Amino acid sequence: MVEDLNWAIGGEAGDGIDSTGKIFAQALSRAGRHVFTSKDFASRIRGGYTAYKIRTSVDQVQSVVDRLDILVALTQRTIDENVDELHEGSAVIYDGERSWEAEIPEEVTGVDVPLKSIAEEAGGAIMRNTVALGAACEITGFDVEYLDEALEKRFGGKGSKIVENNKEAARKGQEYVRENYDVDLGYDLETTDNDYVLLNGNEAIGMGALAAGCRFYAGYPITPATSIMEYLTGRIEDYGGHVVQAEDELSAINMALGAARGGARSMTATSGAGIDLMTETFGLVAQSETPLVIADVQRSGPSTGMPTKQEQGDLNMALYGGHGEIPRFVVAPTSITECFWKTVEAFNLAEKYQTPVFLVSDLAMSVTEQTFPPEAFDMDEVEIDRGKLVDDDEVDEWLDAQGRFRAHAVTEDGISPRSIPGTEEGAHMSTGLEHDELGRRTEDQDERVQQVDKRYRKVETAQEREDWDYREFGDEDADNLVISWGSNEGALAEALDYLEEDVHVISVPYIFPRPDLTEEIEAADEVIVVEANATGQFADLLEHDALTRVKRINKYTGVRFKADELAEEISEQLSAEVPA
Repeated sequence: MVEDLNWAIGGEAGDGIDSTGKIFAQALSRAGRHVFTSKDFASRIRGGYTAYKIRTSVDQVQSVVDRLDILVALTQRTIDENVDELHEGSAVIYDGERSWEAEIPEEVTGVDVPLKSIAEEAGGAIMRNTVALGAACEITGFDVEYLDEALEKRFGGKGSKIVENNKEAARKGQEYVRENYDVDLGYDLETTDNDYVLLNGNEAIGMGALAAGCRFYAGYPITPATSIMEYLTGRIEDYGGHVVQAEDELSAINMALGAARGGARSMTATSGAGIDLMTETFGLVAQSETPLVIADVQRSGPSTGMPTKQEQGDLNMALYGGHGEIPRFVVAPTSITECFWKTVEAFNLAEKYQTPVFLVSDLAMSVTEQTFPPEAFDMDEVEIDRGKLVDDDEVDEWLDAQGRFRAHAVTEDGISPRSIPGTEEGAHMSTGLEHDELGRRTEDQDERVQQVDKRYRKVETAQEREDWDYREFGDEDADNLVISWGSNEGALAEALDYLEEDVHVISVPYIFPRPDLTEEIEAADEVIVVEANATGQFADLLEHDALTRVKRINKYTGVRFKADELAEEISEQLSAEVPA
């Protein structure tokens, strides 16, 4: 495994855990180190356990592991929640002046730092977490000056005095540990000249939407999708676009539908409970053949479930949601960079085939911040394909004998011409009722069959034309095959470093249409499907495709897969019997 450091801060919601973690992550990134973060937070504004974990190395890191080297504990529960990950060589930074007496395992080094008192000396008790960051810098051999830029970014809007006070607080924390403790745990965080971008999955989706030419976003706040809207707000306006916070999810998708009908690349995003509400309009999007991107950032369900916990339980909803039979695409990014690129692709697919596209992410990927080289998001590589969007010069070939535009013309590939308002002679209507080529309602049996078949031919055309590929890791000649979808890719890629067995890993970003893995499955002696849900929704699809049973690793605790944990599970499954 790579030489890495695992750091965490934990306390109660409202203790500034998230902002503190992000400051340290940004500082590590500025120092040319790779970063991978993980968050654990309760669905409340104040109270309840919350934590921010950072894994950092000079080499790429793609997963969390069951090891914690430095823990900043603001409460005893923080220690209790993480005690199994602490080890000989770990250090716990805590404030002994607070009203609790830290209970720390004997083999772990306790570093008692009067965080609040030192923060008050620097200008205010609110800076106690910054003091803890300075203490962590001393223990890990990380230059405290790397915190400066991150502190400026976080507090610059509050004035230079606040920034300088925080810089002083960090240095006082460092000095206190240096003067009062002889801590040598062997950590010396190496820095490099590498320049990295630090962002999470929702930010990558927002960035991808802008790169793809999205000019309208409507949404209703819901964990964990809200930060897509927050990212676009204040940015999309620079490109002539608009963000609208709707009164509910149904209104949001209807607004996005209206903007798309007007010719704008349009998008909405929500989570499972919001997808339920949007389903009412989803059928209208497909029936009217309107291009629309719908991001579903999954969380634990059903009902309200656990709003701030991880799960991949919405796959069947994305595939089959809505009454009647609705053609759609379902794309599931496998990494944060893929959140960017698959968002661009989702907009292209929506317009090329005039159909709704589900962009399926999840909570783990949405809140995880990770470092990438800037070239991972090369805007020069972005291509825009608006499909059969006709202009004034092309519209004539799609008029009927009476000069009326055939917006739902029956074509060999199933894709009709698309005209937006303002196109001369392109005026037409579309309706949620079954319609003829002109968009007029009909109950004629032949026309009904023609339109249903036409809409589904678009999917068949896409299956033939598009490259529904997948990513591979490990030994491609191995007899053991592990398949996953979505955000499990990073943990699986790193799990290979722990495994003694040779394993071939396939990570699938396309759910419908999807690559045919029958040949790969039949060639393997052992096939295991990994996903974060209880029933194995993706495994069901693969069994249907290949007409064979597969083994399954399912996690639905609300916590993401970890690399070392996943390696252990895979080893156990390789020696288990295939379910009957």
